[in-house]
Amino acid sequence: MNIYDVIAKLPFPKQQYIKYRFNLWYDTNKTMTEEEFLKTVNKKTMNSFHKWERTDEFKNIASMVLATKTAQDLIDMYEAVRDKAVKGDEKAVKLLLTLQKEIEHHKQQALKAFGNIVEQEEEDDDLEL
Repeated sequence: MNIYDVIAKLPFPKQQYIKYRFNLWYDTNKTMTEEEFLKTVNKKTMNSFHKWERTDEFKNIASMVLATKTAQDLIDMYEAVRDKAVKGDEKAVKLLLTLQKEIEHHKQQALKAFGNIVEQEEEDDDLEL
């Protein structure tokens, strides 16, 4: 399950707020003022959204958003450090090795998550043997 799957389960105003708050539009160059956002969701103030930000639901969604962005940051850092390491920068070589360990850790977590998804799909296939 990715962040867009989670967002899709929310009511429309909350979907839009998450996209607005974290710039998760499919067109990432899209910018929207607060007034434009409020018009989109047919609200007059941001009060209900600010209140919602203090809930566990919002905090969990925010954690997923940040995890997604962290993954992209890790990719960007890896590529930048790798370029320096290839050119012989000793600090970059050490950092690259550290990043590779971190990436391996994330890979193991992803494999566990995907393993759970596959197991759930196998359980839910309703096939009789």
